[in-house]
Amino acid sequence: MTNLIRAELYKLSRNKTFWVLITSLTGFSALLHLLIILDWWQLSGTEFDKAQLSDLNALSTFTIPLFFNIIVSTLAGFYISTEFSQSGVIKNQMMSGNKRANIFMAKYLVFSLGAFIVTILIPLITAFILIIFFGQGDTLSPTNLMYLARAYGLFTLQFLSFTGIVLLIAIVTEDSGKTILFPLLLSIVMFAIEKLITVPFIKMMYENTIFYQFSEAFKYTLTSGEMIKSIFIGVISLIIIIFLGIFMVNRKEIK
Repeated sequence: MTNLIRAELYKLSRNKTFWVLITSLTGFSALLHLLIILDWWQLSGTEFDKAQLSDLNALSTFTIPLFFNIIVSTLAGFYISTEFSQSGVIKNQMMSGNKRANIFMAKYLVFSLGAFIVTILIPLITAFILIIFFGQGDTLSPTNLMYLARAYGLFTLQFLSFTGIVLLIAIVTEDSGKTILFPLLLSIVMFAIEKLITVPFIKMMYENTIFYQFSEAFKYTLTSGEMIKSIFIGVISLIIIIFLGIFMVNRKEIK
């Protein structure tokens, strides 16, 4: 298992798409934060405003499923899906005696790490650097840092389930284009359910999904019950997705 993880880390570090995403998102994130800090872009009504962290409003862009879906699915398309093509990487890994469950877990852990870096870590780091550079570091008070830790902790838990879903799609489709398209369609459907559907049962079902919890994680005021519910949904979803992924890999025919 350790050797598989090391191999996946090496492949991720050599993946051009991963580095393109890091470079482009660093620049994009820095630009958005700079525009807000200098008051060139007015963005209000976010949960960061309620937490007295208006200078971090640009972070709300990276918490929208429709946006970060493109980032995560692009990484999966050019990091996971390509290994099921004519390269024979997956086939070689399985023929070498590695358990399929271990192969799946290694890919999931490293893929989730890469997605976390480009989608969550980079925006946070660029935000902190720019805030401190422009003398706004006093906004990062212990209270505000506690809010960010709680919000991003809950968000990351749901995010890990999302990366698992994208990984499953990549394994099933074995195609970069479909891996990018299908998760995007899923996010659009979930967005439509959230904004347009008013049927109580469907709304209740949606509110118990990770897609609803993405926005709930950043609510400035969360009751202990809401936090427990969010953690429960995230953990249960993650367990189901991992077991489903292992099952699919074990049943998958590798040509």
